Amino acid sequence: MTQMTAAEAAVRVLESEGVEVLFGVPGAAILPFYAALRKSRMRHLVVRHEEGGTHAAEGYTRARSGRIGVCVGTSGPAGTNMVTGLYSAMADSIPILCITGQAPRAELHKEHFQAVDVAAITAPVTKWSVCVMEPAQVPGVFRKAFRIMREGRPGPVHIDLPIDVQKAMITYDPSLDRRLEIQRPAPAPEAIRRALDMLAAAERPLVMAGGGVIGADAGDLLVEFAEITQTPVVPTLMGWGAIPDDHPLQAGQVGLQTQHRYGNATFLESDFVLGIGNRWASRHTGSLEVYRRGRRFVHIDIEPTQIGRVFGPDLGIVADARLALEALVAEARRRRDAGRLP
Repeated sequence: MTQMTAAEAAVRVLESEGVEVLFGVPGAAILPFYAALRKSRMRHLVVRHEEGGTHAAEGYTRARSGRIGVCVGTSGPAGTNMVTGLYSAMADSIPILCITGQAPRAELHKEHFQAVDVAAITAPVTKWSVCVMEPAQVPGVFRKAFRIMREGRPGPVHIDLPIDVQKAMITYDPSLDRRLEIQRPAPAPEAIRRALDMLAAAERPLVMAGGGVIGADAGDLLVEFAEITQTPVVPTLMGWGAIPDDHPLQAGQVGLQTQHRYGNATFLESDFVLGIGNRWASRHTGSLEVYRRGRRFVHIDIEPTQIGRVFGPDLGIVADARLALEALVAEARRRRDAGRLP
């Protein structure tokens, strides 16, 4: 079996997961990781500040479909500087990985230089935050991090690596390691049929496309569904781009900010809203009393706890946005071909 440092194993996992670029600020507590990075084909871009590195990683993830941005920093203030960027990624459901160095394990909680518990600080603004105390667990932790970032509602992960953990020799064979499988929930067929029944019964239906459509790379299916059913689409700010701005069924944006007057007017005339991969955030809904009055709602989201978080929809469907749209398109086609689509 192959012997290497835990830091080298971490780098090999990053390569295997498709990481191309890392943004970071080198420092003493993370230098073993940087030493391993020198042997890698991945690029490293030095940023002026760790917060900027997290925002750069978020922007990279947004721009590079299927790739994940990575930010690297040393111990102590490097990690605390990342908090705002991690919160931004968490709020917008953007997967990024932040890696920080840490004091030696034997010096933790002993007033060691910059030995702050960064993992505890970042826990509220990440899907998972962990300080790895056992060198042999490093490859598995990094694999788990990528699964957590990608599965369900996407979001950021933070990994804290004590310097002695990074330098420790472990047994790891990259040829025997693989990416962890990502589970994507499919919608129940009966729920899809009921959603289309509700849309067909409405006089002025509307589709609300959120960031989940973008994240699932399902814009093509969204447009096809809108065209088959001839239903206008209102994208949220995070869903902007899911349907082209010049498409005749693009009905503008709704909300208190980043809105269009015609988007708000269109929404207020609707009597049914099919939300896909959106969150009903307050800057979008404004007053819920006005927002909900006179219309029925179906909400499709990959995260079960998102259904009913802001208000209870008339029908909630837990599903990946792309799988849901595939099912909606297939059912809409069947009804159209059978002459049962209004």
